[in-house]
Amino acid sequence: MGSYLSTSKPEPVAESCSSHTKNPKPKKRKLNDFRLDETEFSDSISIVQEYPVEPGLKTTCKPSKSLKPELVTPCRKKMKSTSNYIYKTLFVHGENSDIKVRALNKDWPLHKLYLCQSPYFDSMFKGSKWKESNQTVIEIAIPDQNITVNALNIAFGSFYREEIELTPIEATNVLACASLFSLDGLITQCEAVMLENISAHTIVDYYDAANLYGVSKVSQRCLKWLCQNLMINEEIKLNSINLALFEKVISMNELMIIQVETDLYSLCKKWLYFNLIDSMYTQDTKIDSKSWQKIANEFFKNLLINKNKCLLEYDEFKKFICIFKKIRFQHIMTDLPSLRLLYSDRIVPVDWIEPLYAKNWFNLLFIDQDRLSGEFDLDLDEFESEALRFGRMLHDEQPATWRWVGFNYGVDLLVTHAARTLTLKRNTINMHSPYKGLLSNKTLLRIYYVIKLVELDPKGNELWSKTTELTCLDLNRSEEKYVISVETKVKYPILLNLFVSVHPFSHNYMYNNNNESIVEQI
Repeated sequence: MGSYLSTSKPEPVAESCSSHTKNPKPKKRKLNDFRLDETEFSDSISIVQEYPVEPGLKTTCKPSKSLKPELVTPCRKKMKSTSNYIYKTLFVHGENSDIKVRALNKDWPLHKLYLCQSPYFDSMFKGSKWKESNQTVIEIAIPDQNITVNALNIAFGSFYREEIELTPIEATNVLACASLFSLDGLITQCEAVMLENISAHTIVDYYDAANLYGVSKVSQRCLKWLCQNLMINEEIKLNSINLALFEKVISMNELMIIQVETDLYSLCKKWLYFNLIDSMYTQDTKIDSKSWQKIANEFFKNLLINKNKCLLEYDEFKKFICIFKKIRFQHIMTDLPSLRLLYSDRIVPVDWIEPLYAKNWFNLLFIDQDRLSGEFDLDLDEFESEALRFGRMLHDEQPATWRWVGFNYGVDLLVTHAARTLTLKRNTINMHSPYKGLLSNKTLLRIYYVIKLVELDPKGNELWSKTTELTCLDLNRSEEKYVISVETKVKYPILLNLFVSVHPFSHNYMYNNNNESIVEQI
């Protein structure tokens, strides 16, 4: 391991060789990296072809100018036996150890030469300011609770071999060790293992460890995974997601909404419930996922001592305001059962809801009466933070058509999936609709949309995705238009997310002469 080819000069070629032929001087190369360059290769062929055969010597091949190059090209072979010998002899058995490392009440007989691969130990042994530089036994304090004896064993063992065996559950512990000893190679190995094994069972631990030890690629992948799985994966333990992480995920534009905005409100309510009972009670409370809502409603009502207050108005629960602020209540209010739910739950203050009536009324009047309702423009950032959000799981290629609940200001949109394509259709008063008497009958309406499709593997990791640009679509009455397609290589089920708006998010008549909003914003 780590040995090099000899650099001594080669013996001179016999006199019978051609006088103009010279034996090339070999270069220093590691065994694992040995490969001839173009000059060496041509010279090697020349030597093989012209090297004399001693009298009486039997040979299986004759010198020939037609000798194939692959017969004289060195093959790269990994000396696994040498690596294993070094690992077992020096690390496992500790032979010829010149330093003993003590940590977490365990001793490891090691070798300074190998430990110096780590900047941590290199500066310790070579720096005069370190008292350990001349000691044969050094004791390392381990303040990080993520570091375990087994993780230390893996980290120290990595000094003696190129490959390590690492299980997904050990990755965060070994990452902690690698960060302590500044082992970049081991950090990279941990990163690779974590990226391959993100799932509902590892997501929170991986995210916390990645943030703590600066592995940004893993933390970003974890956030993406949560955005795509939070509303569909029932194996996620909501009480394991802390306040900061939950707020971050539900505030991201990449969050995949399944069904409608009311379902996001229900998810936040469920998260709040499981976090509160987890902090209030020490016993392991097990609740059927199907019956949690009834139990949670009773739980929240028992917390509301003052009938004139909502839950988030109590001082001890105000820290959760940031979670419910991320919900787009203006879209929940367009469905009567959902609006009733907001009032009956008494979680969100009434002051959050009432100002939105005026804003929604302005939107309705704009769509129905404003001559600019077919000509308005939208900004992408504003659209992503304000648009109406729908979602669905496409289980197979079978034709299907959906509409989502909510009045949506008199615009009834139908989404149809057939033959791996999606279309948007504007439903009018001549067709069946739960809002038949309230549908807008204007000839032309402008709609802005963004559609995202995602295919996930069994662990919830993205295999394929496709997203449209912010697209303007002008629809006449009962008109249907193509919006996106699914490639044949993609396998179902597929997540569908639709962002849509049929109105601008601010109107000039909503501001006074001083450019101040006349509608209180949440």
